[in-house]
Amino acid sequence: MNALFWVMGRVDGRLVLNIEEVADTIGLAVQTIHNQQSEGTFPIPMRKQGKRWFADARDVAEYLDTQRELARKAHDALRKKMS
Repeated sequence: MNALFWVMGRVDGRLVLNIEEVADTIGLAVQTIHNQQSEGTFPIPMRKQGKRWFADARDVAEYLDTQRELARKAHDALRKKMS
């Protein structure tokens, strides 16, 4: 399942999310995102427009889909190990 429709549904169908919306959607604090951006470790591409940061909903959805797949693989591996 692709998270794009879910992400866009959270922001009234807009394709661009501000940093607060990104933080809320992926479950991080805005300051954590700023810290990771400074370290070069934030996994979602962001662009600055004036003083504000924005991300494309497709990139946010791709990140969520990747995290879901990683969690599923880890879960399946654990279940296999326990059986």
